[in-house]
Amino acid sequence: MVKKLAIDWDESELRLVAAQCSGNNVKVTDARVIPIEDGILQTLRTALDGRGMDNTETLIAIGRGQAELRELQLPPVPEEELPDMVRFQAGKSFATAGENATVDYLVTNRSDSGVEMIAAALGPQELSKLRGVCEAASLVAKRISIRPLSAAALYLIKQERSSANDTVLIDLLSGEAEIVVARGGRVVFVRTVRMPSAEEARGRALAGELKRSLVACGSSGALERVVLWGRAAVHSQDVEMLVEATDSKVEVLDPFSLVEVDRNTKENLPEHVGRLAPLVGLLVADESGADRLLDFLNPRKRVEVVENPYRKYIIAGVPVALAALVAFLVYRQLGVLDAQIEQLKTVNVVKGKGVKAADVSIARTELVDKYLDGDVNWLNEIRRLAEKMPESDKLIVRSVSGTTNARSGGGTMQVMGAVTKPAVIDEFEGAVRDDFRSVQGNGASELRTSDQYRWSFEETIEIQPSYVRDQRYIGIRGALEEADEAAENLEATPVDEPVMESDSRAPAEDRSPAEIVETEKSELADAKNGDQTANTDQAAGTDTEPESVSGDEDAPAGEKDEDAPDGEKDEDAPDGGKDEDAPDGGKDEDASDDQSSPPEEDPGKPASSDILTKVRVEKELETSPEPETAASSNDDFVAETRTEVKS
Repeated sequence: MVKKLAIDWDESELRLVAAQCSGNNVKVTDARVIPIEDGILQTLRTALDGRGMDNTETLIAIGRGQAELRELQLPPVPEEELPDMVRFQAGKSFATAGENATVDYLVTNRSDSGVEMIAAALGPQELSKLRGVCEAASLVAKRISIRPLSAAALYLIKQERSSANDTVLIDLLSGEAEIVVARGGRVVFVRTVRMPSAEEARGRALAGELKRSLVACGSSGALERVVLWGRAAVHSQDVEMLVEATDSKVEVLDPFSLVEVDRNTKENLPEHVGRLAPLVGLLVADESGADRLLDFLNPRKRVEVVENPYRKYIIAGVPVALAALVAFLVYRQLGVLDAQIEQLKTVNVVKGKGVKAADVSIARTELVDKYLDGDVNWLNEIRRLAEKMPESDKLIVRSVSGTTNARSGGGTMQVMGAVTKPAVIDEFEGAVRDDFRSVQGNGASELRTSDQYRWSFEETIEIQPSYVRDQRYIGIRGALEEADEAAENLEATPVDEPVMESDSRAPAEDRSPAEIVETEKSELADAKNGDQTANTDQAAGTDTEPESVSGDEDAPAGEKDEDAPDGEKDEDAPDGGKDEDAPDGGKDEDASDDQSSPPEEDPGKPASSDILTKVRVEKELETSPEPETAASSNDDFVAETRTEVKS
């Protein structure tokens, strides 16, 4: 905010107001009335000493007697010609106005018949004196205005109310009274009168001067109000005189109530605050109300209009350029819209197929939902019923039945039981009833029984199909979330861990029968090779027990019989076995031949490893995801395996 200073003085006192200004916002930081003892210049320097006011913008208010004021009437002319006409007329109307005088004016009324105004002239010597005071005090003069008009500007900006009647503003100084008459928001009359020094005679003299001022300005109607700048406690006698003289409402207005005032300044305001109203008005009107002031430093001047030589070309070219620009923008917009239309058509055709398929899917889903809406989870309903119903010492249930509504969905649950008193039935109904279940009973019937449950009831609970559908979709959503979580956990499992050889093979239920058979064959071949190596290593000094296998009645010729001496080894037989009394290492010739080469397997008798393999294949086939197909493709193999396992 800019710091500004407003000052004015007369023969007896110096008045100053300092404030921080920003537009219409004015915050007063200092306000004083200082008696003049050693001249105005010395008094001003003393007042500003040590307050950091050097080079501060200063607004100066001068009294009515320091400038010459006249009311002028001019013919109706354009606004830009008024300054020249006022200066021309001032040479005739003003006694002291010469060629070097500064003239400014304030229009009070404008009509078709002419222009009425208040004009003021200030001589060059007086203007130089005011500037000299500011320069000597290290201040920068910004405005020099008439004091009564400055006070009127404060009221018209801050307090003016629209009214057709006149408003009188009075500012009482130490030896003068300034009277301003405002009409329709404009100042129409300004007058400064001398006042007697005696307090008793001042009120009566002020009332008389007010009457003469109203007659001089041509006021014929009733006054809107009379505003006296100051405080009511100071001007109580003046108010009584003014009320008696004007028979109108008299208002005492403190000028500092219209602006923001610093706390310390508000506590130290002078007694006659009305004398500072012109200074507050100057600070308020400096930025936004300068048209309400007479300013001798910035008088109104004719505005010189310099015609631009290219103006006619600009005037002619601007419409053409605008038309071309509008045409281009319209054409471009139409092109963009056409492209969007084509794109939307393509997207519509592509998505139309999906929409139709979605409609069909929605219709099918709705049919399935209607069908599944009757699939009530009765276990959950019974569990909820058990949780909600009163305690067993109040109510027992004799029977519960549920019926599904296949057409519209939902279901009906019939509950029959007995209670100790009818109030328990209401408690039961209130506990079971919710937004998705309606409960309807047939009342209570008294039973002739010796126990405490003497009242029977029957309740019908209607379960809405929307509840069944909502629970179903909640379950589906939960299953999907669990599946997504399992997939995320699977992806998060590290893949560089060592894998055991036994785990590299797929589970049996994930392999086909052919893969299972091939795997078992390879394992069988490895087992045979291992047996042959073991027989070779144990050929010397190893007792082998003969394997006794009972064959079928229709066994092939190569199979040994129990009574056959060649096919079976006896304990006492010298051939094919090791005798108990034989020395270590003594073997028959046939025995050495049998041990040097692997024994021939009987083609009609399956080996033990084959039996295990076939049994394993049978078990894997039985646990396969397609047991019927596996059994049909390996019927003979499975039958043979089962027969040999039994044997």
